[in-house]
Amino acid sequence: MVMLCERCFSPVEDGEENVVSLAHIDTVLPDGSITWNHAYVHTAGCTEPRVPEHQRPDTGTWDSSRGIQSRRQH
Repeated sequence: MVMLCERCFSPVEDGEENVVSLAHIDTVLPDGSITWNHAYVHTAGCTEPRVPEHQRPDTGTWDSSRGIQSRRQH
């Protein structure tokens, strides 16, 4: 099972210290049994979020003096 921190969405490794496990009732079945939904949160500072590889860096705003090649006036 993959465990993710609810705050920073970083993976929580098995046996990692400074993690709190929270259990919420997911479903109560007709026979009285309960299924639980577990959540995890780092108690120390969360790790820096990783930028997904598919996201390009912010290159700033468009410079209107650059124009578009097909419309550029010479």
